[in-house]
Amino acid sequence: MTKRIIVLTILIISILGGLGFILYSQFFLEKAPAPGLGRIDEIKKRGEIIIGTDATYPPMESLDEQGNFFGMDIDIAREIASDLGVKAKFKNIIWEEIFDAAKNGEADMIISAITITRERTETLAFSDPYFNAGQVIVGAIDKQGIISGPKDLKEYRVGVQVGTTSEVEARKYAANPSLVNTYENYDLAKEDLLKGKIDAIIIDYPAAVGMIAKEERLQIAGEIFTQEFYGIAIQKDQPGLLSQINKTIRRLKQEGGLRRIEEGWLGQ
Repeated sequence: MTKRIIVLTILIISILGGLGFILYSQFFLEKAPAPGLGRIDEIKKRGEIIIGTDATYPPMESLDEQGNFFGMDIDIAREIASDLGVKAKFKNIIWEEIFDAAKNGEADMIISAITITRERTETLAFSDPYFNAGQVIVGAIDKQGIISGPKDLKEYRVGVQVGTTSEVEARKYAANPSLVNTYENYDLAKEDLLKGKIDAIIIDYPAAVGMIAKEERLQIAGEIFTQEFYGIAIQKDQPGLLSQINKTIRRLKQEGGLRRIEEGWLGQ
């Protein structure tokens, strides 16, 4: 009798368990969204890749009078889009929001003279480096010889773009934090430098070239004093897209295309 009860109990539990699984499948699994396409599949299905950039940083990325994007980073991004077989759709995003745009999927990739740092790699995936850009100092020609290196900046007012590695460097050398002036973009910093409100700007070398190109009153003071590598950033866990981006960068390096793009924009 006891054995029959045990067998009957096991049978009932099995039936109930089976019913439970069926109910779970109907109400949860069937209602759960289907696994999403990988980012690269979404891009190809859409026929365009959304590229975030802060277009205030010539010669890396800028806008012309008609609102068209141009610059060294823009040329590289177009090569990536071409290799993917899709159109390049650029989105102008202010620097303070550009990393979040990549994290939340607002942009498929961001390319904007972004230095690869350990802190940034904790939340974003980065491509192979595509350019070695160090920091330099831009100052007024009439102060030539006064500032020739970062150690000379100790008592001077320095302008930087907020949230950049340039800001990190400025704070290393400033005698007082109040001497470091942060700006939304370098156009604003340049205006204050020309007005005498600040004494110097710390900025990546390529951008410094663009800054002084049309401004005879400014010059690069001294030599490049850091080693920094630019990379393209995307969401974490998108190996397919990262692989495709790296394929383009490696192709450009091997074929000499990357060097030609650099020479075209930096005159090296």
